[in-house]
Formats: sequence, C-alpha cells, structure tokens
Amino acid sequence: MVRYVVLPYTKTGVVGGIMLGLGRALGETMAVTFVIGNSSHFATGLFEPGNSIASSLANEFAEASGELYMSSLIQLGLILFFITFVVLACSKLLLLRLKKQEGKAS
Repeated sequence: MVRYVVLPYTKTGVVGGIMLGLGRALGETMAVTFVIGNSSHFATGLFEPGNSIASSLANEFAEASGELYMSSLIQLGLILFFITFVVLACSKLLLLRLKKQEGKAS
C-alpha cells in the first residue's frame, strides 16, 4: 500500500497563500468599510459596528480641513503602510525559512 503525504510538500504554498491573503485584507479599503459597519464611535463589543484605518482614510480624506486633520490622516496612511510592510516582510521570511527546510527530513 502506497501512502502519499502531500502537506509537507505544499506547506510553503499554503503558508504563502495565508500570508498574502492577510496582507491583501489589510489593504481592501471599501470592502472593509462596508463589512465593518462604518461607525466612528468607539465599539465596546466585538460584534458592534466600528471603523478601521483603511475605512477612516477612505471616508475622511475628502472632507479633511485644516493642517492638523490632514497630517493625522497622512500619519494613519503611514501606519497602515508600515503594518502591511511588516506583515508581508514576515511572510517572506517565513517562506524563505520553509523553503530551506523543504528538502530536509523531518
């Protein structure tokens, strides 16, 4: 009887797909805005409507008046960029580590 074990050989692709999905989810502005409820109030519960960084930028950038307001929105954009960069960099490092161990016996 021959047994085929597929998961060890597809580990790199599965982890890469999960990390790319996470990175894409961080940048999907309008989908997040509609799903999350688009509420600017502080949510006290997990299932209450809220607001994310991406939806705040999409909704408030056109109405930004004043230098402080515009600067704070630009800073939110930089924070979102940094979070996305860190997630994608970590996924790339993880994929490189898994690629090195791919040929080794476990």
